Amino acid sequence: MPYLKLVELATGRGLEFRSERVRLGRDPTSDIVCDAPNAPVVSGRHAELRFAENAWRVVDLASRNGTFANGKRVDGETPLATGDEVSLGETGPKFLVSATSELAETLPEQPAVHPAEPAGPRPYAVSLLDPTTGRRYEARGTRIRIGRGRACEIQIPAVPDAVVSRVHAELRVTSGGALVVRDAGSTNGTWVNDTQVTQAVPVRLGDRLMFGQGGPVLVIEGLGTARDMPIAHATLARARRSSAYLRALAAEMGQSRVRSTTVLAIVLAAVLGGALYGVYWLLSGEVRDTEALAQTAADSARAREAALAQALAAARAAAAPTVEVDSLRTALESAQVQTAALGAAVARAQSALADQLAAGEARRVASQSALDRLRGELATAEQRAPPPGLVDSLRQAIAAAEAQTASVAAKLRAVRGTDFATIAERNQGAIGLLTVSLAQRYYSGTGFVISPDGYLLTNWHVIADSGGVQADTIWVTMADHTDAHYADVVASSELRDLALLKIRGYQGPCLQALDWTAAKARQGEPAALIGFPAGSGFARVGSTTAAVRTSMTAGIISRVTDDMIQFDGITIGGSSGSPLFNASGEVVAVHRAGLVESPGFAFSVPLRLAVSLLPAALKTRLGLP
Repeated sequence: MPYLKLVELATGRGLEFRSERVRLGRDPTSDIVCDAPNAPVVSGRHAELRFAENAWRVVDLASRNGTFANGKRVDGETPLATGDEVSLGETGPKFLVSATSELAETLPEQPAVHPAEPAGPRPYAVSLLDPTTGRRYEARGTRIRIGRGRACEIQIPAVPDAVVSRVHAELRVTSGGALVVRDAGSTNGTWVNDTQVTQAVPVRLGDRLMFGQGGPVLVIEGLGTARDMPIAHATLARARRSSAYLRALAAEMGQSRVRSTTVLAIVLAAVLGGALYGVYWLLSGEVRDTEALAQTAADSARAREAALAQALAAARAAAAPTVEVDSLRTALESAQVQTAALGAAVARAQSALADQLAAGEARRVASQSALDRLRGELATAEQRAPPPGLVDSLRQAIAAAEAQTASVAAKLRAVRGTDFATIAERNQGAIGLLTVSLAQRYYSGTGFVISPDGYLLTNWHVIADSGGVQADTIWVTMADHTDAHYADVVASSELRDLALLKIRGYQGPCLQALDWTAAKARQGEPAALIGFPAGSGFARVGSTTAAVRTSMTAGIISRVTDDMIQFDGITIGGSSGSPLFNASGEVVAVHRAGLVESPGFAFSVPLRLAVSLLPAALKTRLGLP
């Protein structure tokens, strides 16, 4: 089975692949999408890593700047080995070949081979933990079936919606001695670490097995091999960090004492078997005493085992399982990363608002200067007794300048009085950058997630062309992330310029405050857009990683009608599909388009008009009629 592990040298990120071809390039369909700041040297389809005849090779795909292996330009196919370095262009992204086989990572430690050991794969002992209930499942063998049927070695209790099949999946030992998991033709599929199993996949300690999408999850807490000994003995070295270690130790101590005392008695009997009759009886007494000692040792071992079991139960009651602790530690680290990302987002929002306020203040000062100039011209004209038409014209210009100055001042007061940084902090994680493929050309837009399972709203014109032809492929990259996910069109309306998408396999943040009644958008109130103006290129400007970053535009709601909300922003960009927030942080509309001839004026579609696109089940979950 092909296996390749790469390390991206710029970030230290590890990448694992189990397919025969790994494509690299800027094309979003590539297995490794290279869109970091040094991506200009990378072609759309730059290079491929190919597996054939049990070896990996790198092939350049006629790229503009070439592909290099260990500093030498690739011409044809160049073999790869562990430790080699692949570079896309001389100054482009670089990858280190960390491993070309996962046997070293998947095979457990093997005990020494005994000369009389029978041929064939050794059975595995596995321990699976249900992290939600704390229940453990243990089994041993070369084939371990998992499901809700009685024939399974690991029987999972039936759930109400019967997502688990009778024989759902099985763990098998390969001829090479590795433990793999495969789906056993289940109805709802099997997942390993959130990736669906389509063929036999090696498993390791800590892997998460999920049976059916959203079904029960079991964590591999312990595994090892055994010859003809109890499970605990073969896995003793691995189980020192597991709660099963105490039980294994107690059992081994009892068995070891019984064996040692019995062997001692047999040796003594063989050496002194031909002695005198009286000595024989004396020796028999010694044997009886030894057997009594052995029995006492066994009883003591069993008592100690019982005490250890009680201590184990107390320890489990007083402390969380290792897997749960690891899960909490991972959650803490994730929360710390998310907190840092939110802090950076707040800083970006505050910086953007400061820039917008500075630009608005400059416009206000310019408007006031123009107004003062017009007033001076009017005073001079009135002293010279000009024609009445000229005086009326100056007075009309002064009135228009006064209105413009008042409008700019009102926008500045509204923006200064609203906590847009908090709105950005709470909501920007649910904003996604859309990349669509239409007739082999790529376009960008914005969308926002409205449910935890990935339903997303955007504009119809983002996912279709003027002729009504929809995109070939749609990818969504969430804010502050680098990885893109496929999305499918659920429903759309060309008339309303709205579209509802579903992100595949999404489980993440969504916008909570949604105004489905269109009653919370009022003329004159502050408002803001959060999205990706100018698309993916601008979304990564200034980023130290390949993650996309949102932009915020602040202003006021200047007009509200039944089918349109007008937004006047201090600055505005082409962020079609962005959510429009009111001063309370509630989404009131989907941004549609701005006026090219009048920057700063934009139109949005009220969120009320998107309700007809939602499936009935989603409406029920959102509490909509």
